[in-house]
Parts: sequence; structure tokens; C-alpha cells
Amino acid sequence: MDKIIIIDKPPGITSHEITTSVKKIMKVNRAGHAGTLDPNVSGVLPVALGKATKLLRYIAGKDKTYVGIIKFKKIIETEEIEKLFLEFTGEITQTPPKISAVRKVPRKRRIYYIKLLEKQDRLALFETKVDAGTYIRTLCEDIGKKCGGARMEELRRIAVGSISEKESVTMQELVDAVWFKNKDPSMLEGMLTKPETLIDLPKVFIKESSLKSIFSGAQIMAPAIEKVDDVEKGERVAIYCQELFIGIGIAEIASKEISEKKKGLIVKLERIQKL
Repeated sequence: MDKIIIIDKPPGITSHEITTSVKKIMKVNRAGHAGTLDPNVSGVLPVALGKATKLLRYIAGKDKTYVGIIKFKKIIETEEIEKLFLEFTGEITQTPPKISAVRKVPRKRRIYYIKLLEKQDRLALFETKVDAGTYIRTLCEDIGKKCGGARMEELRRIAVGSISEKESVTMQELVDAVWFKNKDPSMLEGMLTKPETLIDLPKVFIKESSLKSIFSGAQIMAPAIEKVDDVEKGERVAIYCQELFIGIGIAEIASKEISEKKKGLIVKLERIQKL
């Protein structure tokens, strides 16, 4: 049960309540979610079970994609809306709203794109891809400051990194799968995902002979390396031994220099995962 379930969170309920419900339905001792959604926001909510909760931070830190409705105080032409969206594309400075749990200090965030999908009177349907930690409600209000006022009417998260809404299941579907698991376990099994498959990081492969020492607390030194993806110094990496996921670490040198190293530290361990 040390897996991830991608829940399609409905509006009108908190992310914590969803996680608590999944925990009870699955009868596990521990559960957590990646990337909190506001109660009125629906969409993709990864929920981790058991030991998989320790890897949530590496999933939650990914970019997010949303579809939403912004309502302007006055009717604005399509071209002007597109210009406004373009003005807020790229790196922006954003201060978290008062209701958020984080410090209310300006932060840099990247808006990869904002696309106008449809327009009707004062309402505009849009899609946006943003850095983790970006507040879409605040983004809509900031856009409104440039055109006489605007606010977010509705919002749905359609992706967390490469995890799309197509992979999500409703709470009712989960309940049904648990109910029928004795007759047809494949239904529930198809909803469970290994956490490492959702971690999009360069990979470092180590030799099997080094496993014992690494599980005993040793760092990953040059003789333990079998092969490495393209990686830069200081970049976070996923550690594997053949097909076995070992954990997460930080590259101490770039991959192009590793082949020349016969000794010394290559990867500093950050999280060992004995799943």
C-alpha cells in the first residue's frame, strides 16, 4: 500500500478531508497529499499512502496547470485580454493572500503561459501553467488591477507536472474499487501508482555491490556508480539499482566529470526509500 492515488478532488471539500477519507477507505496508518487545493477548487490531487508520503515533496514541487474562469468588472475585448495575459507571462512577483498559511512576503514565480480559451461578456475561460506555489486567485486580481478590476470565478487543476486529470479517479470510483477488490483486485490495483514513477528527475544508477553500505548510511562514492543521466552539479537526482528505486540525492559533480572520477563523493543522499 506504499503507493500514490491520483484523486479528482470535487469542489466544496478540503484537501485534508479528502486525504482523511482516502486513509479510512484504504485502511492505512498514514496518508498525505501533494499540493493543497482550496476547498472550492477541483481537480488533480495526488494522495500518498504509507511510506510513499515521504516522497510527496518531490511530487508537490512540480509545475501546475489550471483551467479557470476570470470575471472582469467591465466588458473587455478579446485582444485586450490576450495582451493582459501576455503581460503576466514569464517571471512575476506575487504576494500570497491573507488566507494562505505561508509568510506574506513577495515571491518570484514563473507563469509559463496563460491562454484565452473562450470569452462571453465579462467572463473569460483560460488555461495557465505556473510554478508550484503560484496563487491563481491572486494572479486574477493582479490582472484586474491593470484593467479596472477582475476576480477568479472558478478553477480546476488539470495537471501536476506530467500527472494529468486523465489519470485521476473520483472518490466514488475508489470506494467501488475497494468494495469489489476481493472479486476483481485489478480495478483497485490500476488506481495505485509507485511514487517513483511520478518523480521526474535525472537518474543515477548504482552497482548492486554498493547497496548494503548505502542502506547502512554510506554516501554514494565514485566506485559505486554504474551510469548516470545528464545532470549538473547541485541538481537533485533519483537513485536506482537496475529497476529498484533507492531514493533521492544531490549530485556533487556534473555527469560529464563523473567518468573521470575514480574516487570521491558523487551523490549526497537526501532520502533513502526502502519500499
